[in-house]
Amino acid sequence: MNKVVRVRMWLALLVIGMLCVALWPATPAPAQSQLRLPVFRLTKPAVSNDTTQQLGGVLEGIGRTANAGQDQFRGKNRFFRFNENNRTVLTQYEASGGFFAYDVDELGRETPAGGVDVETAKRLACQFLTNNGFVGRDGILAGNGQSNYPARLPVAPEACNSTKDFGRTTLIRAAQASASGPTLGQVTESVVGVVVEVPFGFVNGQDFIPIGGAGGHISLLFTHTNTVTPANTGNSLDSSVPGLASVAMPFFGRTLDFRGAVPVRSLNDVRSEVEALVRASYPNATNVNVPAPVLTYMVDDASFEQTFLEPEALFENITVTLPGGDVIVLRSFSVPAAEGGAGGLGPTVTITAPANGSTFPTTGSINLIGSITGGTAPYTYQWLLGDETPLSNPTTLNAPGTVSRSVTLPAGLRETTPTAVTIILRVTDNNGVQREASVSVTPDYRFVYMPTIIRSGSSPAALPPIDLAQSSTYSFGTEGNWDYQPYGPGGSDLPGVIPDVNGFRSEMISYGYKSIFYWANASAWEKDWRDPTLGGIDSTLGVDRAAFVYYAGHGGAGGIVMTSNMDSTWFDGRYARYQNLRWVGFASCQTLRVQGYALGNEPIRRWFNAFQGAHMLLGFNSNMADIAFGGNLVANMRMPSILGMEVPWAQLTIAQAWVKTAFDMNAGKPAYIYARSGSINPSNDKLPKPGTTMPPRPLPVTSYHWVWWEF
Repeated sequence: MNKVVRVRMWLALLVIGMLCVALWPATPAPAQSQLRLPVFRLTKPAVSNDTTQQLGGVLEGIGRTANAGQDQFRGKNRFFRFNENNRTVLTQYEASGGFFAYDVDELGRETPAGGVDVETAKRLACQFLTNNGFVGRDGILAGNGQSNYPARLPVAPEACNSTKDFGRTTLIRAAQASASGPTLGQVTESVVGVVVEVPFGFVNGQDFIPIGGAGGHISLLFTHTNTVTPANTGNSLDSSVPGLASVAMPFFGRTLDFRGAVPVRSLNDVRSEVEALVRASYPNATNVNVPAPVLTYMVDDASFEQTFLEPEALFENITVTLPGGDVIVLRSFSVPAAEGGAGGLGPTVTITAPANGSTFPTTGSINLIGSITGGTAPYTYQWLLGDETPLSNPTTLNAPGTVSRSVTLPAGLRETTPTAVTIILRVTDNNGVQREASVSVTPDYRFVYMPTIIRSGSSPAALPPIDLAQSSTYSFGTEGNWDYQPYGPGGSDLPGVIPDVNGFRSEMISYGYKSIFYWANASAWEKDWRDPTLGGIDSTLGVDRAAFVYYAGHGGAGGIVMTSNMDSTWFDGRYARYQNLRWVGFASCQTLRVQGYALGNEPIRRWFNAFQGAHMLLGFNSNMADIAFGGNLVANMRMPSILGMEVPWAQLTIAQAWVKTAFDMNAGKPAYIYARSGSINPSNDKLPKPGTTMPPRPLPVTSYHWVWWEF
């Protein structure tokens, strides 16, 4: 059986050509009671400098006369408008037509700009969308009026009444506490903004079915909702609504082109299969909770060109309770809901050799054998490693059958632990439907001489002192957990982690930073994050050796979850003491959790002792979606340019880039925490370009500050 949580993996990246214009081939009729749902070709508008200029004209805070810019991201053009007078930026993507706009000074605000009322925010969001023609008064999104399945809001906006249930709201809060020896001083807290997310989808018969994902949302961020003068001051991206600081419309201009109907599996059956996989990953768990999935059509990030849309089962808030009482929260993910096989949607893919869990020789080649059936031939297939490294070029198979490949696999060790290798067979059929299978194998080191290795970190007294002169280096490290034990098809995996960490790595390298380490799955250890005085190796062989560290995988309130057991699967933030690294990004669920706990017991406080020279930790208060977050994060942190000329005023701070990426991609509710000294405020930190000055350390710590978005 295919690994259920790996079958949806970068669908938009490997679709070859356009979908067939014909409906799906005739198939045996499904049982009378079986639900059938539509599948779509996802179309996009033409995008150019002119279309971006027109959008700037709609958004008065940008303006038609703003300076134009253009670059490439993931192989496609991006078009910009920079308004230095208002310090605002507009970005539109050729890959999708989607756009994002923001006010540099208002994005990431930590002090109140005025009053915030959630009902007023919903009314203002409605006015913005309808007054500018983004949504019709009938609730249909612009450009969808002629479609048989128009993308639309669940309800018509009509008169945009303030009490109408228009969208979901998220309050943004900021808090600070003075540091007084081992205890904390008085905590102050304030509301600094509100986000309105406007859901949309399509109607199928009598049912409204939502569209979601990184590219399937409309979101607006307000720093205040004051609607009368003189309180209504400051900039706004739109003259008709106050306080509008950021707009995310990655679905702008897209339409659903009906291509047929397919039988859909019982969501209860899908849930049972996913729960079995989760329980297999955590056999000692005292409790596993897998809520019922939501039927959703998932759209990829605006920077990817996606041409196919199918029904999926979206799983959110899966929790696992460990024997010690710590609760793991899995990143949200989706799996295809359509039936496979005869009469279903998409190819059936299996790997018949090597067997999952087997070993492979450390020298020489190994034969890979797979089977492809069902779906619509011809197929395009490719063999890859788990980190997306190709083992073959994309190849065509004209009819169902067997495929094979002889390859040499990387054989690695970290200390005396062999590094498991994931092999993927990814297949896209002629209709653009992608499926895949995977196995995990381990290098056979039984007959290879391995020298004795002294375990670093076992003797804190022997550790070298931290050299803060390393602060001038431009370095980073990454850890990714996408294949949790048992490795291979039986595991509960996170396919989005692979493009997540790879995107972060490639963008940081292209910016001139040096990779210090890249550890994944069995090679990513809990003790990498723990201080040597507490039994870890963070400053000798672990994470406290790079300027920026990025982690992607499972998490929980106040910690992260490893797939290996070196020396535990759970890392608690209480054991962090970081001196050399400056910034850490946790692409995981609830690692910086604030909400839902009594004052003084919020899990985010577990990280206070991490600030021994560190500047800022970034993560999520809520669950996080399993998406390719890291590459977009670095793109938002980098210095922007116009025709090769840098635009320093438009570079976002690291904190702003984190919340903007979460906002743009609908990734979850972000949070971050930092420490201040008497003269150093890390909330002003921007990612230094190699050759420029690194920001000074916030020592001694005088106060802690944290910001979170509620859910």
